[in-house]
Amino acid sequence: MLDTVEKTRTILVVEDNVLMRKLFVRCLEEGGFTVVEASDATSVMDLMRDMTPDLVVMDIVMPGLSGLELIRQIRADSALAATPVLAVTNLATPADKRRLTEAGFDGHVSKPIKPKEFQASVAGFLPA
Repeated sequence: MLDTVEKTRTILVVEDNVLMRKLFVRCLEEGGFTVVEASDATSVMDLMRDMTPDLVVMDIVMPGLSGLELIRQIRADSALAATPVLAVTNLATPADKRRLTEAGFDGHVSKPIKPKEFQASVAGFLPA
């Protein structure tokens, strides 16, 4: 008999708003993901190097270092550049979406989120 062990996917959630972060974490944990939280962008690069997440789910508007600045840093780092990064944002116009793609995001989810749709969107951006 073969043991089949499915690898738990680890998602790094970067969100400065405590309530939104708790919502994201709860939705993802209920979806079977392992979740690591960051309340701001300042420690994300070191955290990503230490844990190697399967996906980063990131807010765009944060104090200090914005999500747009952080994605540029991630894409410029050869060890982290291939990590999929999903923006979660209120910025939802076609111009906003184009700007997120041009900045290096793999996709985006609009706030407010719907838990089941959020889980499905996140799962769709995970590497096979």
